[in-house]
Amino acid sequence: MSSEILSLLGLAHRAGRLSIGEDMTIEAVADHKVRLLVLASDTAPTTVRRTQKLAGERLPIATLKETKAELGSALGRDTCALCAVMDMGFAAKVAEKLAAENPAFAETAALVLKKSEKIARRKITKPRKKKE
Repeated sequence: MSSEILSLLGLAHRAGRLSIGEDMTIEAVADHKVRLLVLASDTAPTTVRRTQKLAGERLPIATLKETKAELGSALGRDTCALCAVMDMGFAAKVAEKLAAENPAFAETAALVLKKSEKIARRKITKPRKKKE
């Protein structure tokens, strides 16, 4: 199951919907583009604390059981401790897979799915502007 999560993250990276590393993630959060923060299992405690502070109450955080080396390998890097999913579809799918693998992620998955549904409703009800 976890290989599916790594595959989804790799696909999101190739699609340009993933921010890799702390600096790029901070920038993406500041631009309000992030939908889900993902940490490797062996991320340093200081990085975990900074990520939690960065996320606040607004962003869900998922800690994978994979190590930095395994996450980095899936993303074409040597290592990766932190990445940010910037697409709601990818974020919802990753959260869904995490919840299926580990019930502790059920709350995170529910939060991401709720936000995903809210965005989908907004897209449906938002009238499109006519081109002149």
